[in-house]
Amino acid sequence: MWTLGWIAEALNRTCKNSDTIIAGRVVTDSREVTPGDLYVARVGENSDGHNYLENAWRAGAAAALVERQEPAEQVGIPYVQVTEATRALGWLAHCHLAALRRKGHGKRPVCIGITGSAGKTTTKDLLASLLQLQGQVIAPEKSYNNEVGVPLTILRADETTDFLVLEMGASGPGHLALLTEIAPLDMAIELMVGHAHLGGFGSIEGLAQAKAELLWGLRNYEGKRYWPLSAPAQQARQVFQQDGYREEESAQKATPSLAILNCGDEKVRQMASGAQIRYFGELKPEGTRQETEVKGVYASQVTVGGDGRPTFWMTRGSETLKVKLGLVGRHNVANALAAVTAATELGVSLAQAARVLENARPLSQHRLDVREIESEITVIDDSYNANLDSMRSGITTLKTLAQAKGRGRAVAVLGEMLELGADSETHHRLVGKACIEAGIEVVVTVGQQATPIYQTVLDHAEAQHCENAEEALRVVRQVLAPGDTVLVKGSNGSGVWRIAEALTGGSDS
Repeated sequence: MWTLGWIAEALNRTCKNSDTIIAGRVVTDSREVTPGDLYVARVGENSDGHNYLENAWRAGAAAALVERQEPAEQVGIPYVQVTEATRALGWLAHCHLAALRRKGHGKRPVCIGITGSAGKTTTKDLLASLLQLQGQVIAPEKSYNNEVGVPLTILRADETTDFLVLEMGASGPGHLALLTEIAPLDMAIELMVGHAHLGGFGSIEGLAQAKAELLWGLRNYEGKRYWPLSAPAQQARQVFQQDGYREEESAQKATPSLAILNCGDEKVRQMASGAQIRYFGELKPEGTRQETEVKGVYASQVTVGGDGRPTFWMTRGSETLKVKLGLVGRHNVANALAAVTAATELGVSLAQAARVLENARPLSQHRLDVREIESEITVIDDSYNANLDSMRSGITTLKTLAQAKGRGRAVAVLGEMLELGADSETHHRLVGKACIEAGIEVVVTVGQQATPIYQTVLDHAEAQHCENAEEALRVVRQVLAPGDTVLVKGSNGSGVWRIAEALTGGSDS
């Protein structure tokens, strides 16, 4: 709960109606406003939030953040005027987190940031489930991982919040630097440097440097960071000061920060060094004692059953337990290890963690959600997003489940992978090659950029290309036969998630 006066002071502004109480949430969509909320009138590429001030006021909004006072005056809603609403939202979240930390003597809430080319949402969901054993957790709804979603998540926290688990995405350099200015971190989890959104980074090296910005966001880290901040990242770290926002230096000592790194990803492993690092990853069959003596959580003897769920031995220090992960897909072993590494540093025992992992199920929509529909058809809905790494993992999972089933065909419905820049054609052809190597019998591609997948598999599978998801749904319904196993995967913008929802009858898990 805030007053409009506190909000104005945090944003270095003045306002009328300073005693107005914000008893609800902070929202950016007027359709989601409920009584007592603060409505943020953002100006986007396709819409202007000021056009919906009257709707927000009628829905019960207590006040608004606006860039222009005239619409707010006309509607009569109490307001604070700011230069740029999205950045003001970020700074408001920063000030709210700082106030909570002052009340928590610098130790609560523990703020954990998670980034990586794939696995962020799964790791976030697992970590939130694990930390619920230790206290009150706030984590993002859906995939709120940008300059709007991260502040909205922070602003849901209150004095009872012990852990703040933040998913942090980036589609270009400087994005993570900005997010960690909004939320200075106590823990930074680096999952992987893969092939996502290369169009915004230019190269794998550029992507690695941008992902390493997360480590610069640790508020009390004394180790070595090997990637310097790029010019866009340095600019991002100054944006709030340039807007005139200032914060008094806190006299409270923060708990030493931790960097949690994937030792199986060379570029992640080489991001930093020092005593405040914990590692996670899979041990090689000849894994040495020296590896397990490094602080962290490791997996060994990983196998994948006919149900697609991996079984492995999980080791932390001298303790080792056998786990069967409740989630489908071998690649989720790394995501589980990342979550457990953070959770065990915060008081969760390895035995408790193992039980949570065994009972884990997909919490977010369209992420390796396996369902049986009519005619014993199995649908693997992994349609939220896609890049080369996650496509390969999804294809492997499809083949595993189809083979274990012992009947029917492996059917891949693959949407285009977006934001890959000059690498787009090459990466799509590599996805086609992965289909061939896995022996996928039927391939349906969706969207213009997915054409190279179709061209690659044409002589090796029953293949059809569709320009959009609507056309593809009609094709899929025609080609599916009893007993088939079908993977639906592609970038969110390809729309293939609509195919998954149509096949399964809705989005509710």
